[in-house]
Amino acid sequence: MKKLSVLFIAMFCLFSFTANAQITGGATLGLQAPIGDFADAANMGVGINLFGKYMLNDNMAVGANLGFNRFGAEDFGWDEMDFKACYSMIPVTGLFEYHFGGNSVKPYVGADLGIYRFGMRVKYDGESESESELYFGLAPVAGITYDINETLKFCANLKLHNVFAEGESLSWIGINAGVVIPLN
Repeated sequence: MKKLSVLFIAMFCLFSFTANAQITGGATLGLQAPIGDFADAANMGVGINLFGKYMLNDNMAVGANLGFNRFGAEDFGWDEMDFKACYSMIPVTGLFEYHFGGNSVKPYVGADLGIYRFGMRVKYDGESESESELYFGLAPVAGITYDINETLKFCANLKLHNVFAEGESLSWIGINAGVVIPLN
């Protein structure tokens, strides 16, 4: 009961931090380009990201992300076998962003930090196998928002995902665009 009370007090303080605070939600869609060792095994992919943000003040935001990224596999040259593979990454992260001043166009920088679920699925000769692992990841981001009107904003960003797998790094650059909707 004591832990629950502390949680409610902390949430109340967070959501009553400033009178100008604003809650927003949104989604982005974009191309995902593997880099480094991950590029040796994976092809260009596509990703979708859903997010919610709480503006602490005019410049700082905290929030959460839920994404899904899918990558095709490089051709391994096994002509004698019907072989197909794909990779997926599901990030569940917290976020922090710093928004620079501006009227309708606001640049921002930030970072996502959290858990990434890496999945691999292989199909060969009518058989299918899959496996998944959970890893820690960090994703610095730089982007812009543009106020279309009071109830809709356009956003675009570049995000460098770094997933720290055992003995290697799974990295890719996301080029994303989407919408932000103020919820209050």
